[in-house]
Amino acid sequence: MTVRAMLFDERGTLIKTGGLELVSQYHAQEQFLWLDISGAPADIERQALEGFDLNPLALRDAQRTRHPPKYEAFSDHVFLLLHELQQKGDCESMDRHQLALFASNTHVITRHDLPSVAVDLHWAQLHANQQLPQGGMGQLCYQLMRAVVDRFLPLMFEVEHRLSEIEDEIFSTNSDDLLGELINYGAQLKKARRSFVYQKELVDEIFTSHKHQLLAFDEHELTDLFEHFERLASLSNLYQELTADLINGFISISAHRANHIMKLLTIVTAIFLPLTLIAGIYGMNFEHMPELKWHYGYFFVLGFMAAFVAFGVIFVRKRGWL
Repeated sequence: MTVRAMLFDERGTLIKTGGLELVSQYHAQEQFLWLDISGAPADIERQALEGFDLNPLALRDAQRTRHPPKYEAFSDHVFLLLHELQQKGDCESMDRHQLALFASNTHVITRHDLPSVAVDLHWAQLHANQQLPQGGMGQLCYQLMRAVVDRFLPLMFEVEHRLSEIEDEIFSTNSDDLLGELINYGAQLKKARRSFVYQKELVDEIFTSHKHQLLAFDEHELTDLFEHFERLASLSNLYQELTADLINGFISISAHRANHIMKLLTIVTAIFLPLTLIAGIYGMNFEHMPELKWHYGYFFVLGFMAAFVAFGVIFVRKRGWL
């Protein structure tokens, strides 16, 4: 839980790094500020945001644990709400958290409840470079959004690789764990696709916004960002359909195996049921059973049973049932 800040001079050179004390210094002079609020208590967050005149509805959206990505332009700042992959997210658990940005040409405020890989990465880069990127706060916002999208692409390729492995495994295994994994992928990809579509629309809204004076973006970089989110949405939709096909294929193969087992059991039952009938007849303890006195009766019955079994096996093989 931290509130940290970077203060830059009018040329974009880093002056100092600190906490809340830099906010008042930013308001007093014409400088640039990056304020990062990570899981801070409500009173500390309220104190840090005093003087920025943020839209209260946008701030409430940023503070919610779940909200679709969005873009809004106000009179003196813009609001961007992104879905970032969590720090330990993987292809089996594509959990996301909200990363909110309040930005103008002189300041960027990032707010997130969980640790943000994108924020930490660019915070370290700015601290090392001691200079804002060329393009100012608009470029910083773009770099944060690009860091968000770049972490999802390798993850989607891991999903593709794993689904390809599962496609081969369903023919050699009948484990319910495989079906559970496929169902989990289907649910994760469905949620991810919805998030990617929202963020693609977010970038499109930045294109169509008429308030470019609030935050300067490079048009070509936004086009590239839009294409990346569009690709992620397309890939997640494709993999979701593939997952559904694999689930149906797994169920069909399992049903086919079950049918084959039932057919085998039925054939065995059909062959041995008459033998059980014969054994039952001659197992009755009636006194007047002529065959019981016959010298070759035992061998005849055994031979008949063996012949019947052989006939049954040959019959089902010729019919193609086995």
